[in-house]
Amino acid sequence: MSKLDFLKERAQEFWETAQYLFEKGRYNLSAFNLEQATKLWLKYLIGIKVGEWPKTHYLNELIEEFSRVYDTQEILEYYRENEIFFENLSDAYFTSRYFSKVFSKNLVEKLMKKCKEFFEFLEKTIGEKFQI
Repeated sequence: MSKLDFLKERAQEFWETAQYLFEKGRYNLSAFNLEQATKLWLKYLIGIKVGEWPKTHYLNELIEEFSRVYDTQEILEYYRENEIFFENLSDAYFTSRYFSKVFSKNLVEKLMKKCKEFFEFLEKTIGEKFQI
């Protein structure tokens, strides 16, 4: 068992919590948990490659670091093609806690779908599977 496995476990817990909160109609918190699951999964993947995870709270910085560590431009291309999704996901981290923005059911549903697509893309790119 790796010292970084807790990041993988937490990512999975955040993912499951996001789904539960979505079913309960708690869309702001569901969006927040989606963002956390995504960041922790990226931190885990970076960590297993280099031995330590990045301490940033910014999704775009994590994706840039991931691309560098895994030496693949595909990640940056994916990010650029889906920048609106990543911006909405990043908004969930800050706005769901500190601002009055309300995440609608429709938006969170789309975020969840795009998160699944992103996790599947990462699996195809590096071969590491996220349990969705």
